[in-house]
Amino acid sequence: MITLYGFAISNYYNKVKLSLLEKGVPFVEEMARPSQDAAFLAKSPTGKVPFIKRSDAEGYLIESQAIVEYIEAIGPKENRLLPEDPWEAAQCRSVMSLIDFSIDSPCRPVLPAALLGQKVAPEQVACAQQTVARGVSSLRRLAKFKPYIAGGELTYADLAAITVMPVASVVLKMLTGQDPYDDWPELHSYFGLLRQRPHVQRVEAEATQALQAFMAMMQKK
Repeated sequence: MITLYGFAISNYYNKVKLSLLEKGVPFVEEMARPSQDAAFLAKSPTGKVPFIKRSDAEGYLIESQAIVEYIEAIGPKENRLLPEDPWEAAQCRSVMSLIDFSIDSPCRPVLPAALLGQKVAPEQVACAQQTVARGVSSLRRLAKFKPYIAGGELTYADLAAITVMPVASVVLKMLTGQDPYDDWPELHSYFGLLRQRPHVQRVEAEATQALQAFMAMMQKK
């Protein structure tokens, strides 16, 4: 049995959780928040979530990309979420990398300002907005939408898109009033297609509930 550690506010936690659900790999969840405590670092050397543990193995596995690759390796072979063809599999990974590093990562420095009200320099917000815009432009050139982002079959690239990409939308709308995806109707139609899937509905509902609880807790402080 796999134990998934993290919490539903984390988009990368949700990417792994959705991957487990779509792949049909049994798992249980255990709440864990990022920490630099020694006991936590013994499990997650970076102090981040998500990470997983196997009940029959030593140690833990960190980094969402490594985790979903492991999920693919142990899950049912008839339910592939990473294409068997090496070229198509590499294309899928390239979409995931672009989403992670060119759209999500630029938002991380200004995330505390959006969610926690921390002060941030206008130049820092402008930099995040411009960098995300370049990432979105790159993804627009790469996305296929046939009907899925990497081609005709559902892949981990789609699970990354629906769980990771919305954070940039939330953060930049809160800080600038502008959604980086506003003028991309094909993306909204594609998200609508993915949101018909029961597992996507479950993960998004639980993420929304967790975020609402977190914001309510912060307001009481």
